[in-house]
Order: sequence, then C-alpha cells, then structure tokens
Amino acid sequence: MKGCFGCVAVIVVILVIAVVGLGVIFLSTNIFGPLEVKPVSFTKSDGYAAQQKLFEVASRQSGRSSRRDPITITEPEANAFLSRHLDQSGLPLSPIVVRFANGEILAQGQTAFRNLLKGPPFAQIAPYLSTKRLDEPVWVTVRGRIKIEGTGNSRHGSVEVTQFALGKQSLGSILLLLLMGPSGGGLFQWPVPAVVDEVRVREGQLSITTR
Repeated sequence: MKGCFGCVAVIVVILVIAVVGLGVIFLSTNIFGPLEVKPVSFTKSDGYAAQQKLFEVASRQSGRSSRRDPITITEPEANAFLSRHLDQSGLPLSPIVVRFANGEILAQGQTAFRNLLKGPPFAQIAPYLSTKRLDEPVWVTVRGRIKIEGTGNSRHGSVEVTQFALGKQSLGSILLLLLMGPSGGGLFQWPVPAVVDEVRVREGQLSITTR
C-alpha cells in the first residue's frame, strides 16, 4: 500500500511540475524574445579535423590503431562538425553553438516551438495552439556535464543537465525531460565504443581518453 502511495505521490509531483512549467512557458514574455548568442568561428578544415579524430576513435576500437594518446576536439571543430552532421530527428537546432568551459558543455540553438512539445501533457496541448505560435522560433540553452558509464560493450555516454532555458527564461532541468518526453532519451544518452575510457571537458576543448 505504501508503495502505491509513493507512486501516486511521484505522479502528482510530476504533474504539478508540468502544470507550473506550462504556466511559465505560456505566460512568460522572455520565452520568445531575442537572445544574444555569440557564434564560434570555424572553417571547413575544422569539420574535416573533427571527422578524422572521430575516425581515430573508431580505429582504436577496431584495433586498426594502437595509439593511446588523448584525442582533443576543439570548439571550432565541434561546431563545424555539428553544423553539418547534427541528428535532426530529436531536437533540430539551427543555428547551433557549442562551447566547452568549467567542466561542462554548453549548447545553444534555435528551433520551432513545436519541436519542444513532445511529451505529455505538452503534446496533447499542442494541437490547440495556433500554427503561428507553434512555428515561432525559440532559443534553447542546455548546459551539463558529460559522464561515461557502463562496462564492456554496454558503455554509454550521458549528459547530466544542470541548466535549461528557453529564450531568456531559466527553467528547471526536469522540465526539459518532461517537454521532450520519451524522444528526449536519445538526446542525453548515447552508446560509446568500449575503448573510450573518459570524456573530459576542458577550457575550449573536449578530451577523449581511450584504454
């Protein structure tokens, strides 16, 4: 009986957070306002360099490369690669800006408001909103720490979200997960090769250590 009560309490808390979040989103004038985002300059060669470094990870995994030195991906390389190869199926962001600082990754990008209304009860409310509002662009800011977990071939990377904002409005990180629903899982967790030991965020760069 106590277990059932605990489940109900959790559901009630989640619903309260969702309702409060809905109120903040639909009543705040900061959501759709302009946001000053400083882009990261990059060249075509930065994108090629990023591809080569990711290929090196794959080569170490397959045993074709015996190197064990850390692989470093710079901010320009990461931005060049993501601008061309970002998976748009989960949360399309264009433009997208990625920065590495203070041990965390910061991602900022613009998307149509409708792309954020994936999970219940937001997805059920979306059909009642005007097309103009649903298509209105909004800046998304997500900051978090990268973790590598698991053993053997079951290793995966994840992002522990520490900040989430729409436009100039700061929102709780849990609200991002509620907004995206089940489709948000792939955004913050992904498989990594077993050869990857650690991914560390340094100032202006990402360092990948392999076994």
